Amino acid sequence: MNADEVVKKICRLPLDFHAGSKSMAELVSESGVSAHPEALAVASVVARLNGQPELVDAWLDWSANKRVTSGWYFAQEGSHFVVGFHPNGESLAFDDPALGCAEFVVREVWAVAAIPRKKSRT
Repeated sequence: MNADEVVKKICRLPLDFHAGSKSMAELVSESGVSAHPEALAVASVVARLNGQPELVDAWLDWSANKRVTSGWYFAQEGSHFVVGFHPNGESLAFDDPALGCAEFVVREVWAVAAIPRKKSRT
């Protein structure tokens, strides 16, 4: 598996989660991200998400249906897309849905994978 295949699998995680019987942690583990952590960069993910609004919508649904006491979220607020950490964490607003989604995906997958990440994600 190469880095491009990892990004493709990562972007499809919420679709694969709803289509099967595996946990998100299992799907992240099987994505290959631990072998190719460099693949999980905002630039790579946004390139895959551009022109695929169904993937952005799938991640919005995933985030809306999370039931956690703390963690990353991705939501549409008016014409903006917000990525933040619940409760009381930082939040970022984006005009571009793919960019906001990519920022969320990177943060969410790193959190699920529990892999130490480098400071630069882009």
